[in-house]
Amino acid sequence: MFNNIAGSYDLLNHLLSFGIDKRWRKKLIGRVMIRNPKRVLDIACGTGDLTLALYKKGIEVTGLDIADKMMEVAKVKCHKYSMKQSSLKSIKEPDFVCASADSIPFDDKSFDAVTIGFGIRNFENRGESLLEINRVLKNGGTLAILEFATPKNRLWRWIFGLYFLKILPFIGKIVSKDSQAYSYLPQSVSTFPQYEEFAAELEHFGYTNIDYLPLTGGVAILYLAQKSK
Repeated sequence: MFNNIAGSYDLLNHLLSFGIDKRWRKKLIGRVMIRNPKRVLDIACGTGDLTLALYKKGIEVTGLDIADKMMEVAKVKCHKYSMKQSSLKSIKEPDFVCASADSIPFDDKSFDAVTIGFGIRNFENRGESLLEINRVLKNGGTLAILEFATPKNRLWRWIFGLYFLKILPFIGKIVSKDSQAYSYLPQSVSTFPQYEEFAAELEHFGYTNIDYLPLTGGVAILYLAQKSK
């Protein structure tokens, strides 16, 4: 499904979020950069918006996804940016690996941080994936996850329901020519654990110092956690 919409994915992301998705990623990166990571794994990287944003910070970043056509878009995007920026010549361009989050092809303790931007709700084996992420994180490493949520505020929840369930799937279908993809989005959000429930899940799988930050009235949540030292 994601391969089918790879060509229109970036346009729709920015259009349907009114560009606010860029601010959400900026917030995530700001929190991740506090610990000055040198090597980051961006899981469910898709077309590479978060991967590229991390690369712009001078971080050695690897993107991982199961949708190879999405990653082809990401590779082109990162390479074009690299060619224009002489300041990044000393930083290796992002690598991209086609693999599942529940079977990450890297050694133990390989990364200072792992990021996931709006992808974890799509994981088929979320528990196994969280264990794998814990394995490849260095001790004290950061896990930062952006994910959609249902706002707790009644007014925001009403606006969210109208837009997410009615308007967004209609626009998404017209632009992407895929009737399933943007109907799937609100369905997947409604079945994903949110707020305290997902924080408890992170704790269950061995993470510590867990926090979450609602963004834009709770339309999105930034979850932060660490691998125990």
